[in-house]
Amino acid sequence: MSSRSLRHRIAIVFVGLLVLVMGLVLALVHHSSARIVERETRRELAVGTKVFQRLLEQNQRQLETAAAVLSADFAFREAIATQDQPTVRSVIHNHGQRIHAQVMMVTGTDGKLIATTQHAGASGDPFPFPDLLAAAEASGRSAGFRQMRNGQLYQVVLVPILAPTRIAWVAMGFHVDDRWADDMAGVTGLGVHIVRTGTPGALASSAAAGGTHYASVHVPLDGGVQAVLQLPVAQVQAPFEQLQGRLLGVIVVAVLVFAAGSIMLAGRIVRPLNELSAAARRIAQGDYAQPLPPAPRDEIGQLAGSFGQMRTEIASREERIARLAYVDALTDLPNRTRFLEAFGRLSPGAGGAVMVVNVDRFALINNALGHDVGDRLLRAVAGQLQPLVPPGGMLARLWGDQFAFLLEGAGLEAARRFADTVLAALRDPVTLDGQRLDIEAGVGIALYPDDGLDAATLLRRAELALATAKRRHAGIAFAQETGGEPAHEQLSLIGDMRRALAAGEFTLAYQPKLALGSGRIVAVEALLRWQHPERGTIAPARFIPFAEQTGFIREITPWVLESSVRQAAMWHAAGLDIAVSANLSTLDLLDPHLGRRVRGLLETYAVPARRLCLEITESALMDDPALAQAHLDELAGLGIKLSIDDYGVGQASLAYLKSLPVDELKLDRSFITAITESPRNAAIVESTIMLSHALGLTVVAEGVETPAELRWLREHGCDIAQGYGIGRPMTAAQLGDWLADFAFRTVA
Repeated sequence: MSSRSLRHRIAIVFVGLLVLVMGLVLALVHHSSARIVERETRRELAVGTKVFQRLLEQNQRQLETAAAVLSADFAFREAIATQDQPTVRSVIHNHGQRIHAQVMMVTGTDGKLIATTQHAGASGDPFPFPDLLAAAEASGRSAGFRQMRNGQLYQVVLVPILAPTRIAWVAMGFHVDDRWADDMAGVTGLGVHIVRTGTPGALASSAAAGGTHYASVHVPLDGGVQAVLQLPVAQVQAPFEQLQGRLLGVIVVAVLVFAAGSIMLAGRIVRPLNELSAAARRIAQGDYAQPLPPAPRDEIGQLAGSFGQMRTEIASREERIARLAYVDALTDLPNRTRFLEAFGRLSPGAGGAVMVVNVDRFALINNALGHDVGDRLLRAVAGQLQPLVPPGGMLARLWGDQFAFLLEGAGLEAARRFADTVLAALRDPVTLDGQRLDIEAGVGIALYPDDGLDAATLLRRAELALATAKRRHAGIAFAQETGGEPAHEQLSLIGDMRRALAAGEFTLAYQPKLALGSGRIVAVEALLRWQHPERGTIAPARFIPFAEQTGFIREITPWVLESSVRQAAMWHAAGLDIAVSANLSTLDLLDPHLGRRVRGLLETYAVPARRLCLEITESALMDDPALAQAHLDELAGLGIKLSIDDYGVGQASLAYLKSLPVDELKLDRSFITAITESPRNAAIVESTIMLSHALGLTVVAEGVETPAELRWLREHGCDIAQGYGIGRPMTAAQLGDWLADFAFRTVA
């Protein structure tokens, strides 16, 4: 009776606790569901409102873009100027059909309609939206929601037609009706109703959604119109009500099953429970050696057997985990984790050294002979280094072909002597499969505590020293020889560049180029500028090198090229005969898609190829001369001008230069500065001009700052000059004003 009573008490306690917990869970779910429904309703309304506003902005931008394209059409402007109304009506009718605009109007500057697609309007009638016209005359263009005389509502934009002064206005609009509201509702997930403030009834309304209780938000538009966005609360509540119903069913089933199972299992659990509990405590304390006591051959016995097997497997697994955590699987050396742990036991007073060793030419061997040979080579290197470990020290493999020594108590001279021993040991050739492999190594050393107080800092400083040793081909370098680590500001600038490109913080400034023979401005150079919201103007020299190092220059250059070509198209359309120069980096010149991208830009913006000049530095040509030559040939085939920038300070030979399809050379400013006072500079520049002309190249002198330099260059046959003495970099708008004034000034 006692055992049966115990089983019943266990079942009653377990089932009672389960019912209590499940009741609390159900109450909590019900309470939380109500709060979630309220929060989700607000969230869906907020999201739907934001989407609705974005759709309105998108429609407005579509209308503005289409209107701008139409207003820029030369034939259309000519038809308006000549009062060719049939042509005007045909053009706006066709253009409206292409963009699905339901209203198209052209009105003169006097506010009278020239042409319209509306049956209710005719030529000579007043423009139906005088307030939009007044706003457009004040700001250049306008947009808004307006109701026609027939009661229909439209989203309308008004854009000027310039030739080059304003000769008319073009208005385009989408019909705001029930279909429009249904489309908006389908995207936002909300009911959409457009109403006029203070007036009953809706101007446009989407199909009604299910439910009687709605949450609403009012979005004011303009022209006395507002949008009412509605969300059926039942739509949000439905999933939670279904969840609560299912949860209640699960609770009922769980209580019944748990009650039956508790009664059945209670009797089997009570007797061996204490034994298993004691065994569990031993295992929890890490004692895996003591076996479990014998158990009856029933379910509890099987559980006890499984428990014993688990004890054995956990012990084996912990041993394997410890090995994986602290031992490198390839070389059987301690790994980085074990190295860091060993460093933590060093005494600051005793000092020490961290030495990073890197195998030379390992990547070449690995690529040429295969990863299997590379792995065997690393094991052989580990075998050569292992006997060198001093007492109290450690050798670990960090990663790849990089090893690290921890030398306790070693100072600078002791570390240097040990490094010499390591290099000497690695000079012995390694023979694998009859293949003799001559290897050497580089060593970077950081001293503790002089170069850092923690292992991570010392490893980083030692790796920087290793890079210095590799660069100098010195074999050994100390952290104190490497200087400071990369500035935090520079690292943060690298991370800011991607955000800056997306946020529109990059701009272009244009510096004019003067043709010395004709005295005309024939070209400009597009120069990248960065206006940081917190740091202000950031000089290109501070971020361009890092963009090239990180490869982000490949994302900046397409933006620069497109902006330059787009501006060239605008100048071309305005009748200005000005070419635009843009710079290409080494990575840009090696981009296989460069030619296709440039050709696409020229075709998109209808810019003649001769209006674009690409400037390449000599160093960019040296990285991969064959590939650079191929890409330059492709660009030259498009008719684009090519220029060698900063000529004279790079590495290009004359023999290589004569084979390049370039059109001009830009003399570096270091040769132009003080050219009238420096005979050597003058001789270099004069001879370069003669050589370039003999090769059929145009010569551009950059960095011209004084009238004397400008006169000297003109007298000695230089073709084009660029510098502060002619004009500083300026925006496109400033350049237009500057060019208008330039005709009345003399620059030399």
